[in-house]
Amino acid sequence: MKLSKKRIAVAVGVAASIGAIATMASGVTFGLFSGSQAGGGNSFTSGTVSVGTGTPTSVTCTITNMVPGDSSAGAPIGGKADTTCTYNVKYTGSASAWLAVDVAVSNGSTSLYDGTATGLQLYLKDAAPATYLTSTAPTAGTTFKTAAGTSTTLPVTGALDLLVSTTAAITNSAVSFSLDYAVPIVSGNTYQGGSATVTLTFHAVQSGNNPLPGTCTTAGNQCLPGSGFVWS
Repeated sequence: MKLSKKRIAVAVGVAASIGAIATMASGVTFGLFSGSQAGGGNSFTSGTVSVGTGTPTSVTCTITNMVPGDSSAGAPIGGKADTTCTYNVKYTGSASAWLAVDVAVSNGSTSLYDGTATGLQLYLKDAAPATYLTSTAPTAGTTFKTAAGTSTTLPVTGALDLLVSTTAAITNSAVSFSLDYAVPIVSGNTYQGGSATVTLTFHAVQSGNNPLPGTCTTAGNQCLPGSGFVWS
């Protein structure tokens, strides 16, 4: 039986004129199932695949009234006066599992993130360290890497299945993530009053009998289903 993935999402609001508040959701747990066979006292118990929060259990990240040139402490450009959004994710299942993160972007009535070098820039990494999102603004906008290692512009809708590690997670494996951001100094009035919400969804799937494809060799890069590998 293929154990299905469980997800935990954290939304981080970044607003130019009106701040957004987001809180990491509580962890969810996949229930234990057991079975027995008569005639020898044999018993069978399946493992669990689940993702939960680490410490702290919730993070609120509020950024308001950003103007061109503003950025968070870990961004490579800008004033670096705003706070980096940091949070921890813990794998709480009993069966070893692959972990991945989905990035979704949602703009307000005026878009702040548009995938260009002048809109909102995003930088996502963990403490391993692995890089999931980066930017070379003002030369180019936010990018992620495909499984082949090709830098690709992050679409306005985001990207799926960015691999957390090429080593399967075990119970209580924890990963600390940092999301930095910047509004380039070259941004113009097009973005005035703009807002965007970035939602990170972490998910896990069993690693046993579900090997990574040969193309998925680098943490932080995209790892799509294929070659017998599935995320659900």
